[in-house]
Formats: sequence, structure tokens, C-alpha cells
Amino acid sequence: MRKRAKPGRLAMAAAAVLGLAALLVMPTAGHAAAGESLSVDLSSSRGPSTGVGEGFLYGITQDGTQPADQYLQPLGINAFRGGGWFSGGWIKDNYSYGSATKADIASITAQATRLTQPPYHAQYQVILSDLWGNNGGQPSNEVYPCDNGNCSNWVSFIDSAVGALQASGLPFAYDIYNEPDISVFWTRGMNSSQYFQMWDTAFREIRRIAPNATIVGPSLAFTPQSNPGEWNTWLAHVKSAGTVPDMITNHDEGDVDDPVTVSQSLGNALSANGVSARPLSANEYQPADRQTAGVTAWYLARFAQSGYTNAMRGNWSCCMTPNLTGVLTQSNGTWQPNGNWWALRTYADMTGTLVNTSGQVGSTAISASKDSTAKRAVAVIGDSNGYTGTASVTFNGLASVPWLANNGSVNVTVERIPDQYPLSAPQVVYDQNLSASAGSVTVPVTFQAAHDAFAVYVTPAGSTGGNTSGELHAVGAGKCLDVPNASTTAGTQLQIRDCSGGSNQVFTRTSANQLSVYSGSGQMCLDANGQGTTAGTKVIIWSCNGQPNQQWNINSNGTVTSALSGLCLDVTGASTANGALVELWNCNGGSNQQWTLG
Repeated sequence: MRKRAKPGRLAMAAAAVLGLAALLVMPTAGHAAAGESLSVDLSSSRGPSTGVGEGFLYGITQDGTQPADQYLQPLGINAFRGGGWFSGGWIKDNYSYGSATKADIASITAQATRLTQPPYHAQYQVILSDLWGNNGGQPSNEVYPCDNGNCSNWVSFIDSAVGALQASGLPFAYDIYNEPDISVFWTRGMNSSQYFQMWDTAFREIRRIAPNATIVGPSLAFTPQSNPGEWNTWLAHVKSAGTVPDMITNHDEGDVDDPVTVSQSLGNALSANGVSARPLSANEYQPADRQTAGVTAWYLARFAQSGYTNAMRGNWSCCMTPNLTGVLTQSNGTWQPNGNWWALRTYADMTGTLVNTSGQVGSTAISASKDSTAKRAVAVIGDSNGYTGTASVTFNGLASVPWLANNGSVNVTVERIPDQYPLSAPQVVYDQNLSASAGSVTVPVTFQAAHDAFAVYVTPAGSTGGNTSGELHAVGAGKCLDVPNASTTAGTQLQIRDCSGGSNQVFTRTSANQLSVYSGSGQMCLDANGQGTTAGTKVIIWSCNGQPNQQWNINSNGTVTSALSGLCLDVTGASTANGALVELWNCNGGSNQQWTLG
């Protein structure tokens, strides 16, 4: 058994208090069996892949500008939860609409302006209790909402805060109170008469001010599995009072709260209490002691097969640090992706239609999708208990997806995502063309270290290997990789330019994984200048010599990476202009690192 500290996000405020709420639970899964077999059924369909789990609790700056788009946009973020947090809110303003509350409102609005508008489409859940100032660091003499039966100041707060946010015209969802079942946030007792007075008052006031706004709750720390009585009491009351929220929210931060089984228990609890089904949101997930690439991938694989509509990673170094809840690592003064970020990034490639898989085998989980438009199937694999050893993945039903084969074969690429901080790119550990004639293919997956995660890409044969020639298209710019002025001078740095079909834009991928340009005695190769392995290394042409800095991987996710460094071929500054220079940079999933050959 393992002692599970209460889920939450404010380690500094909660460290001493949360021990009082500790809960002993058994892990939900054991280690995976050695040589276990995972499977994917490409002939099946579970519905659209919607990226459940690509959300965050805080983790961006107060003004909403950081982290940069290159780290946020590739994840396809679809949910965010915040509430200002930093100023002290309504309490700091002596329970009035003052400068602290207004600063939080400005921060929420700035963040939502970025995250809810194109190219993003996130639901922004506003934590009203954080905006009030109940973030775990509130003063001991705080006046709580509806103390002594008086809710007038709580009504004033709702009117001021929700009114100001609605005036922005942005689409907010309102989370009335965070973790009321934990005393660090609510000392008046969960499901007490005061709690229900607070809840009902807020619900009705929000409905009056913003009739069409989404209300979410109750955002309990403990699931119906761990505390069914608390959930049933709450559901019975809100059903009777007519204050059932539009979306049911809870936290999956236990050891280990399985999104599949928790969402099922939520659905069962709703039904048992006569509450109609509605969207579910795990608006905090993943405990503090399981922040690894493998566990992140496990959660994502389980969320994909769960009944949740969205989910947001918990934040254990809260709140305005722009590390996306810890999936970015500061290195040499800059934020860079770590293994957790890459688990989220590869999961974002699970587009199209979800398919059936073996689900969870032991403590290893797999989810997958197929996408006829992108001509790929993608599987994400993670383990919740740090398994090391061998496994295999079988993709069945290939006959049902003829668009996935080329001349009867498919290419399978396995990317290992080690739990490293930072991590410039996943490691390609398998890349083979396999016959699809038998209707299935099986590939090995080896967990080399505890907390590995994996992404497996199945694409038409020839999409990543073999001798291929043609223009190397810069997808984000709509231009081509170009040798300036058709130069043959060694050391000339590459650029992008409007595609012309000229010999200075035609590259050939050789069997030695070189990218050559020109032919005969004038042949040159794409080269990482000076055998560079750092971000910013110039990409040049040089006489072909077969050295590692002239070897390149053309990956199924659209990137071209240096075999020497693992860094990505990158259009500097994400420019789309003619003459923009090309260099190596940390892989980040940006469109300026997407290329197609031929």
C-alpha cells in the first residue's frame, strides 16, 4: 500500500495541512508482464479523436504571452483552468472589487484572449474560489462565503467578477469552488449547510448574470470510488435544488486514478441519483510523485478511451511560471521540452478516428487512432508503474485501411520518449517497411528505462525510407528548401524560397541517409556546419563525405532531424519569407519544422 497525499496544486500552502487528509489506497495496476503483447484494431472505430488530456491548470504567464506558440500550439491545447491566483483577490481587497481583484480579472482575460481564440480553441474554466482569494494561502481570519448565513458579500463578488469577465465577450466556464472537500481550501465542511448555501447562491447568481455560460463543478479532490458518500450527498442536493452544473468536474490525482474507471464511476453516480448524463472534465490530473513521460503517456492513453470531454494536468509548482505545469524545463536560460512535453506532442498526432486497442495490459496502456487524410495510424503507449522490459504491438485490420499501404507494404516507426529534462526529440528505435499482406504487422517495443513512453507511427511504405528525390517542401511557409543562387560553394547556408523545380531545390535521400543536391562531380550534401550539435547550428552544403553530420532522418511526424544531434531542420524564426535561413533547432512541433520530400 502507498500513502496518498491529498491531490492539490499548492505545495507550499498545503504541505503541512494535506497530511491530515491523507488516504491509503492500493495502486490500480501492477507491473506489466515481461514480453507482454499489446494490440491495435484498425478495422474498428470508437469515434473522433479529440485530444482529451491536452489541458493545463495554470502554467502560463500572468499576461498570457508565455510560453511561446512553438511550445503550445503543437499540443492542440483544448482546456485551461485558472483564476488569477497571484494577487490575493477579493480577500486582499478587503472583500470588495479593488485593485487585486481587477488585476486577476485582467490576467484571466489576457490568458483567455490568447487561449480561446484561433489558432487555439481551449475551454477556459475560471476558478472563482481562487479569484476570491481561497488559493491555499488565505489568512487564518478569512471570512468565508456565506459565513453566519450571510451571503450578501459572496453575491457582490459573483456580480463583480463574473460581470467583468462576461463584459470581455470571451467564452468562459465558471468553476464555483476548488476542492471544497479539502480543508486547506474550505474549512466549513464539505456538504455542510453553509457549503450548499454558498454553492446554490453562486449557481443562481451566475445564471442570472450569464444565462448561457457554462457552470462546472464540484471539482472534488476525491473520486466517487474513494468517497462515494460525499458524491452521492452532493448529487442528491444539487438535483433537489436545481443547481446541477452543466459539466461535472473532478480531480484524478490519486495513486493511480484511472480515467477510464473514474469516468465510469461518475456516470454511475449521476444515474443513481437521477441526474442526466452530461460532459465530464478531469480538471486536475496526475499526482506530484508521478510526473514522468511514461506516466503522462499512460494518462493520455487512458483519457483517450475514457468518458471525459477534457482534462487538465495538475500543477505542482503553481502557478504563473510558463512551464505548462512542468512539461517545459529551463535550461541555459530558455524553456525547452522535456519527456512529458513530447508525450503530449506525439499524442496530438493521434488525429482522425480512435480505434480499439488492448487497453491496459498490466500497468501498460495503449491508445491509437487512424487518419485517412493524413494517411497514418498513431499509437501512444505509457506505463503507470515504471516497467522495464520487452513488449510488442500488433496492428490488426490492415485490409480495412488500404490507404495505409503502398505497394502492399507499410512503414512502421517506433519513437522512444525517455524521461529526460530537457529532451530535444524522441529517439527513433525502429523504422522498417513491412508487408501488409497478412493483414497485420507486429513490432517490438522495449522499455529501456523506467518511465519510457512510446509513439508508434504506421504510414505507407516509402514515406520515411528508401531513395526519394524531389523538392523538400517547407510546410509552414509553402516554399522549398533552396541553395541560394544555385551556389556550389561549400559552406553556403540553405534558405527557403518559392518552389521553382530548379536543380538547387531538388534533393535526393540516399541509402546512407544523406540529402544530396546536384549530381555528378558537383554533388553536395546537406551538412550540419562544423558537426554542430547545438541549437542554431547552420545547415549548409558541403562535399558529401558520409560523416554523421550529413545523415538525416525523415520522420513520419513530418520533421527532418540530424542523426548526429537529434535536432530538427528549422526555418529560422518561423519566417515564411523568401531568403529565410535554415538551421538546426530544438524540435518543438512547429510548422516551421515540418517538411515533405517529393
